[in-house]
Amino acid sequence: MVSKFIQMSATDISRLISSKQVSVYEVVSTHIEQANRINSKLNAIIVPHYELALKKAREFDKIKTVDFTKRPFFGVPFTVKESISVQGFPNTYGSYYRRTDIATNNATSVQRLLNAGAIIIGQTNLSELALWPECNNVLYGKTSNPHNIKYTSGGSSGGDAAIVGIGGVPFALGTDGGGSVRIPAAHCGVFGHKPSSRFVPMSGHFPLDKYYSHCSSSQFIARYFSMGLLCRKAEDLLPLLKVISGPDGNDLNVNSCFEHHQILNSIKGLKVYLLEDKFYPLLKRTSPEIIQNLRNVAFELEKEGAEIIPCNLPFLNDACDLWFDIMSNAKDITLDSFINNNHSIVIEVLRMISGRKRIMPSSLLLLLLDKVSSKNKKSYDQFWKVKNRLTVQINSYLNKKSVLLLPTFPTTAIKHNRSYLSPFDFLYAAIFNVLELPATSVPVSISKNNLPISIQIVGAHGCDHIPISIACYLEKLFGGWTLPSQIN
Repeated sequence: MVSKFIQMSATDISRLISSKQVSVYEVVSTHIEQANRINSKLNAIIVPHYELALKKAREFDKIKTVDFTKRPFFGVPFTVKESISVQGFPNTYGSYYRRTDIATNNATSVQRLLNAGAIIIGQTNLSELALWPECNNVLYGKTSNPHNIKYTSGGSSGGDAAIVGIGGVPFALGTDGGGSVRIPAAHCGVFGHKPSSRFVPMSGHFPLDKYYSHCSSSQFIARYFSMGLLCRKAEDLLPLLKVISGPDGNDLNVNSCFEHHQILNSIKGLKVYLLEDKFYPLLKRTSPEIIQNLRNVAFELEKEGAEIIPCNLPFLNDACDLWFDIMSNAKDITLDSFINNNHSIVIEVLRMISGRKRIMPSSLLLLLLDKVSSKNKKSYDQFWKVKNRLTVQINSYLNKKSVLLLPTFPTTAIKHNRSYLSPFDFLYAAIFNVLELPATSVPVSISKNNLPISIQIVGAHGCDHIPISIACYLEKLFGGWTLPSQIN
């Protein structure tokens, strides 16, 4: 029984604990053992909480009566992206300029998971300041893919994806501002979900952290960022989402009127808009393997009674441009202040050349791009004019009976440092941040070079249960997450 823990859903583990078939200590220690055994190769967990987690597990086993309706994940281990605040622990974002930072409180989502009984076993690695689709930073180094350590785990929540991918935890809490949950989930072959905007508070993470929450622009930016979930089993996505969602009085975007829906009993009658190829000039074309898997998924959904509608949505090109305008419309929050405390770019370049870098080349590239493109950025009024038009256009396709099927990323995981060769491919995922839509990355196959192949399902705003329902169906059909062969 113990050996099976690392392949079970959080929901199933909770059932075993609630029925006294296993102890919390058995569950937590087994996952820590698995995580610790392989972490030296991956560098996924960079702040272990192992001793504290085992202590908590022993304490939980002494509790005689537990209300599992209030603590549905009692005793279930998980990890947290290091940029999400966990009281008393590092909260550096992998940034040299925050290298001494310790969180003074728990992020809302972290506290809600703890209240639900889950146990943190560690904090995970990320791209510097959660700004790049490859997991690497000056403080902690790079995180590798559990299927092949020559490849990246993706970013920015790459540590979460890697540790879930090798069975170290059944789920993890990450953030998604431009695909940062879905891209690493796709690269590592796990399920990743970005909730609808205004559903889950961003409190305890940029821009609602101790540095920027007082800024007038923080609420505007927070609307397009999201706490997100990475799970090895699709069935955990919806119940975990229920735990972390809802107003907290701090993130003023969050709507108290969201409905919590159940998993669909059938996908018959759903319209599935199939988008196979790129919609922005700077994007890489979708690889043949991923296109073939999109078609395989569409074929199976059609057999189940869904209507497949191939489409070309040219207005998504404008959504790509609009994503880049989010930060430029934050008048009192700049990339310069966020990345390097307004230090000189020239000095940062000289430090990099001399081997004493304080920021990653990816961050430097973002600073330079921001300077070059600043004159072409939209004004606040122009931003909302385009945003409202795009909302009307996408809503003409997406509703309670339709979804969009497209790539999460145009290829499978790439080798380390290759993201610089094609830096805009994250936009396959990022456009749904600015469009505020729920999106789920779903593993469906393995490529010829033994890397996970994933696809993305996007639903209408507030209809998170629809892409998650399809994810659950596809998991049964295609197998979903599998433990990488080299560690079986």
